[in-house]
Amino acid sequence: MSEKNYMHRPAGSPQPREHESQKAQLESLQHGENKDVKRKIEYKTGRKDWREKARLTSEKEEQGELQNRVQDVLDRNKNLKGYGLNISGNGSQVEIIGIVDSLSEIKMAEELAAQFPGVEEVTNNLTISTDGSINDADVTKEVREELNADPRVNLYHIGAESHGGTVFLTGNTENPAEIEAAKQAAAKARGVRKVVSQVKLKDPGDMSLEEIFHNQVRNDKNN
Repeated sequence: MSEKNYMHRPAGSPQPREHESQKAQLESLQHGENKDVKRKIEYKTGRKDWREKARLTSEKEEQGELQNRVQDVLDRNKNLKGYGLNISGNGSQVEIIGIVDSLSEIKMAEELAAQFPGVEEVTNNLTISTDGSINDADVTKEVREELNADPRVNLYHIGAESHGGTVFLTGNTENPAEIEAAKQAAAKARGVRKVVSQVKLKDPGDMSLEEIFHNQVRNDKNN
């Protein structure tokens, strides 16, 4: 019996002409027709791998798109753009990494990120730079300067002391808004890591004549 000679395609990827032929055959098949054949050719031509790679790449780009947009917001902010802060994260979660000069800037960055549409969680890993050695006396001095510079705060009502980077606001006032203004002002000072208000609210009728006088002088200067 004579032996039959069979032609076998060499192992490995299809040659260019064979590859084009397989693609043409795949495209000629109608939807739902010869599914097994179509599936085998799809694997053989590498089309399935290409589609899967494209899908994963698209998903990865979509996941990073939110973080890129938040990064752009911080990079454009006039108070934060000089710090080179970095945004990372996955999905709707955003992490802020970097170094800033004050507590107020940490809060600002976190608020900007949290307010961005699509962000559901913000991890704030910002730290404060003190630009060298700074002690409690230095922090207290700078906090008082910030309080004095804020027209909403009266130093006859609210004072400040610093211990280990934590600022304690003390005093008495009849205005809750003045307490909030003092907290915001104190957070601007270098070296402040936390602000604790121990300011007491009191009835306007409890003010001394000296306090009334100084309060009136302060109001006249602001008007």
